[in-house]
Amino acid sequence: MIRNIFTKKSKKASRRRAITAMFLAGVMMLTACGKTVSSGTEEREKTPISTGAVIEENKITAERGRSTNLSASVTPTSVTSSTAEAEKKFVNSTADFSFDLMRELLKRDKGQNVMISPDSLITALGMTENGAAGDTLKAMQNVLAADLSIDEYNKALAGFNQLLTGSDEVTFNSGNSIWVRNTEEMEISQAFLQTVVDYYNSEFYLADFDNKTLDDVNNWIKENTNGMIDKVLDEISEDAQMLLINAIAFEGEWADEYKESQIREGRQFNNASGVKEEAVMLASSEEGLISLNGGVGFGRAYKGGQFEFVAILPPEGVGADEFINGISGEDFVNAYLNKDYDPMVYAEIPEFKYDYKTKLSDQLKDMGMEIAFSDYADFSGMLASGLPELKIAEVIHKTHIEVDRKGTKAAAVTVVEMEKCAGIREENPRKTVKVILDRPFMYAIVNTETGLPVFLGTVNSVK
Repeated sequence: MIRNIFTKKSKKASRRRAITAMFLAGVMMLTACGKTVSSGTEEREKTPISTGAVIEENKITAERGRSTNLSASVTPTSVTSSTAEAEKKFVNSTADFSFDLMRELLKRDKGQNVMISPDSLITALGMTENGAAGDTLKAMQNVLAADLSIDEYNKALAGFNQLLTGSDEVTFNSGNSIWVRNTEEMEISQAFLQTVVDYYNSEFYLADFDNKTLDDVNNWIKENTNGMIDKVLDEISEDAQMLLINAIAFEGEWADEYKESQIREGRQFNNASGVKEEAVMLASSEEGLISLNGGVGFGRAYKGGQFEFVAILPPEGVGADEFINGISGEDFVNAYLNKDYDPMVYAEIPEFKYDYKTKLSDQLKDMGMEIAFSDYADFSGMLASGLPELKIAEVIHKTHIEVDRKGTKAAAVTVVEMEKCAGIREENPRKTVKVILDRPFMYAIVNTETGLPVFLGTVNSVK
């Protein structure tokens, strides 16, 4: 029998300490074809639905000229937990999605410091997936979790996100919101709204998508990321229709704080270009050797035992980018969950800090989600009438990380912009074939129960 990993703590978790600091935010922006959307949060947006919104049998509208909090009047319904079998499939699928996407990004950003937050991405994409139908839904399911129905995925993802917030010794706060342009044609499906409230605890706003909305969105992001990410959107396109946002703030400290005697000043780090950089190294002895495709690594715990910082050094002569290209998500999870506790590990971690921002539409298309970006996309589940027809215009991802002697802080924002479809659909698009091309190190901040990376990145330079 497979146990429910999202509802029970493993025996090994007590020996793993926890994560210091981590944070993430996801933003999905849906716009009308060709435009960039945004919307925001403030007291103005939190006006109760009774001040102007109208709920009919199958749609929700609001009066013009004000932002309305639709979710304020939606009563969450009880939902059942995921099955143990579904949770196992979710872990394997999410791990593979994490590494597949990293490989796609490393083809373009080779030699750079790259970091993504898989949890931010799947939460934002998961909300969007609930508005998809037909071949669009199938394509998104195939990329995120081919073996799970949308209902099973909602339950497993909700359970996993709840698991991440279950520690009393670290701060891990997660919030979701969806913003919709307040126009007569954007009549939101009540079923879609109920689903995102039930499984994602999402706030849902109608807004004017003006400059005030732009400020509100960025302020919402800043507030929900504890100030680590203060701006994601520079403007709101005229065609922007919807914005879906996931924000998570995580902060903590190392379970074992570094002593002064463990801090090595004036050390060197050989970057991906072969240039020596001055670095501050943090030395410690750790339990649990990780062996993966010739690479060796370790995990360093954060307080609470729920998260660890995992670093893996590739074999000599193999770069971090090349190393990640050769492993799957399931390989990583299995290696992490099967550490060798016989040897002690002497570890040195360089202090580092960087920001990373990227657009992911090309990568997600190559992974099999192309139809969601095309005029053949079907997101009719979001709107009561199925009109206007929407497609994803762009996916923007921004991350931040700081690793030092005190712990770790990390943040991420995912923006999915959707716009109106244009043109007449003459035939179904050709299926996309997934092709992955291929002394820095790779790292991840993982949930110790599942081995899933909540953050995943490479360090090719510490400057």
